Amino acid sequence: MKVPSRKTLKSWTLNIALLLSVYFLVQAYQGRHAPHSGPAPVIQTVDISGQHIELKHYQGKPTLIYFWATWCRVCNLARASIDNIAQDYSVITIVSQSGDNEEIQTYQQQHQFDVTIINDEQGQLSEAYGVQAFPSVFILDSMGNISDVEIGLSSEWGLRLRLWWPSW
Repeated sequence: MKVPSRKTLKSWTLNIALLLSVYFLVQAYQGRHAPHSGPAPVIQTVDISGQHIELKHYQGKPTLIYFWATWCRVCNLARASIDNIAQDYSVITIVSQSGDNEEIQTYQQQHQFDVTIINDEQGQLSEAYGVQAFPSVFILDSMGNISDVEIGLSSEWGLRLRLWWPSW
């Protein structure tokens, strides 16, 4: 087995550093309008099945707020992880630019997505949270404060760790 040369290792390290830099710069740019700490913006609405949802009812436990769209391919990759996390933590999903409640309920049934879904047809919640890209994840601590924001694809374990950390 041939051992990579010092020049090759240096090139790989530089390329990896460059890719990570670009990734974090894009994330920072996409999340520039999102609040990264402090109290989460108020959510007081109904979900697609007509149930009243108030964010203040989720206080006392960590909560994941997931902004997504049915047409978003990255969101579709994350759907199973969000569904799994919802088995153990409070999860509110907010779908944007994806049609009326009936269309979203059909999507939910077809994809067996068993989570609370709020239809943000007018984009008011997305605007309040400064969402510029999908998916966007906000992790709230047990007091309802934003403890972490993630734009783009995240691993299930990474999200679980972020939910566990503020409660520890």
